[in-house]
Amino acid sequence: MRRALTLAGLAALSVALVISVGGHGPLPQLGSEPAAAADCTWQRQVKRVVKRVKRHGKVRRVVRRKVSWTCVPVAAPPIAAPPAPPAPAPSPVTDPEPEPEANRLAVKAAEFYFVLSRPSVEPGEVTIELNNRGEDPHNLNLLLEGGGGEALVLPETDSEERSVASFDLPAGKYKLWCSLPEHEEQGMTATLQVG
Repeated sequence: MRRALTLAGLAALSVALVISVGGHGPLPQLGSEPAAAADCTWQRQVKRVVKRVKRHGKVRRVVRRKVSWTCVPVAAPPIAAPPAPPAPAPSPVTDPEPEPEANRLAVKAAEFYFVLSRPSVEPGEVTIELNNRGEDPHNLNLLLEGGGGEALVLPETDSEERSVASFDLPAGKYKLWCSLPEHEEQGMTATLQVG
């Protein structure tokens, strides 16, 4: 009986809201005074909700719509701006802050991929930081494609550690890879354009 009254009370309340709102206009706020039309505009929000329920021993998908109302404040008329304060006295000239190193590359390593902070850098001195975010140790090798020669190597770096090294890189396309057993085969490769 008590549940029936509660459901009946909710039904009556929803009917009263629909009648008072009429599908348009301001919606009264429960527990406070109704909002004035000049204070805000009410917008109806509909969200699709999908639930899985068990009925008659079977799991079924139930799709419902959840409706809510949002008060969008109406802009108040502009207020006259106060007079501008007097300009501050010029400060003494100081040395500008040093600009961050432009030729820096961060490489994030994890199982089994590399993520470069940028696809290309300028030729010359390049600082490379290997940041290992994986569970296994990783290293980083760089080799100029078609250039032959030896690979440049950042040493094996343990999990949650980082290694930093600087190299003089001429212009060209570089292959990056992890040389630990089977890491390259599982996809730990990348390409860097210099120049």
